[in-house]
Amino acid sequence: MPQQGGAPYQPQSTPGYAGYPPPPQPGAVPGWPGAHQPYPQQPPPGGGGGRDQGKGLKKAVIGVVVLAVLAVLGVGGLAVYKAVGGGSLPNAGGDSESEQLLSPEDIEELLDGRSQALKSGDEDAYLAPFTGKAKDTQQNLFQNLRKIPFSQAEYSILSQSGNTTDEYGDGATVALDVAFVHKIQNVDVRPVSEWYRWIIKRESKDAEPQITRVGPSADAYGSASYVYNSAPWDLYEDMHVVKQDHTLTISDKKYAADTDRFAPYIEKAAKDDIELWKSKGPAGTETPTGFVAVLERDRKTYSSLYGSESVEWEAGQSVAMPAFDANSSGDEKDLEYGGARVKMDMSGKRFTNATYWPKLVQEISHHEFAHAIVQPLEGASGFDSETYTSWWVVEGFADYMAFRFDRELGEWSIRNDVTGKEFGGSLPNDAGFDDEVSTNYTLSYMAIRFIAEKGGEAAALKFVTDHYDNPDQLDQQLREATGMGKSEFEAAWASYVRSNS
Repeated sequence: MPQQGGAPYQPQSTPGYAGYPPPPQPGAVPGWPGAHQPYPQQPPPGGGGGRDQGKGLKKAVIGVVVLAVLAVLGVGGLAVYKAVGGGSLPNAGGDSESEQLLSPEDIEELLDGRSQALKSGDEDAYLAPFTGKAKDTQQNLFQNLRKIPFSQAEYSILSQSGNTTDEYGDGATVALDVAFVHKIQNVDVRPVSEWYRWIIKRESKDAEPQITRVGPSADAYGSASYVYNSAPWDLYEDMHVVKQDHTLTISDKKYAADTDRFAPYIEKAAKDDIELWKSKGPAGTETPTGFVAVLERDRKTYSSLYGSESVEWEAGQSVAMPAFDANSSGDEKDLEYGGARVKMDMSGKRFTNATYWPKLVQEISHHEFAHAIVQPLEGASGFDSETYTSWWVVEGFADYMAFRFDRELGEWSIRNDVTGKEFGGSLPNDAGFDDEVSTNYTLSYMAIRFIAEKGGEAAALKFVTDHYDNPDQLDQQLREATGMGKSEFEAAWASYVRSNS
């Protein structure tokens, strides 16, 4: 994951010891094994899984490329086409003298009819225009969507191509790119969208328009990542949803028992993050008061969720959801984020450890929800690398939230990932590769912890907020939070790292 929403959370590969975490080492604090392994340094025996299989997928490059594309492409709706240099939306073709079979009014009626039927819960009305396999998949979709507490859910046209007339005597067929514009209660601060492509046919004026095929909208910039398809409601035949005060924990129905077991710990982490932000975060910030967490065990399905980029070693990801704004000017400075979607791989050791899974499930949930809570605060970065949010701030804040509620776990992370490792005294600019990844995450955590200890926790959260809003003002933001500019802060932090590891 690029800097919006955070990089993929670090792996939990299998250590050499059969148990997890490994047995206590000399000097370990009683009550927790000596080497904390959420961010292991070595690949598992036999080469299966682990961090170095994917070589980090050169996450710095992913961060630059994906961040830049999202900044221009990520608004959804008309603004997308304007932002990439397009003018008005393309119209479907056809001979103007031939009979018009699919008018703009016909198309609008199809979209509005699905929106109204979804809102009212009228399944028959919703499915009426769909045919064949599309009808079956849309029935699953309808039933899954009805399990989600939307405050807004409607279909909006993005673009249209094809022939709307009976020019060749065989009816009209158009490909319609449609945005499912939605806002989940307490989760999204602005509407977001998922893109579909509908194939619509009408044989004659006497026949009703039919939607014969439904799938993801075409790739943007050569990648499916920017249409946010597929969501869990697309993938699961029967979607299981655990609704709690601050979370919607979602999985395939076949994982219901495990999801029900994990959900209270995920909810606890969400409540912790939200309450801390309310008590110590800057006043007036527009942040969510709830989160979506999707749990998936099958790696292929996990990777396909929301079309997001993933690397083999990641354990979880917060996927940034750009706001849908059909009235946007298309200027990248206008782009905003509506929220985020968290997905976590429950085949990993955080979820499968027989003894410590409650502790570790909360840890990764704290981390990912930290990304999600500040996501709407991030402004568009455009293509200027100088205005990217600093990697160490993004990941350091997420790990600070994870370890703030479990300081003991943070101390093990320092001993495991920093103590005895090569350290050059520079703030991490990216995750790095192989053994560097765990070290760089923990060094970033120590940077935010240092700010909190130096200026107070409220100052640290204000620093994060200000940096998300204006990433190019890092020096001034550090002065306000700690009384030190970037160079002085980096030197003081390096001394702090050496004395605390």
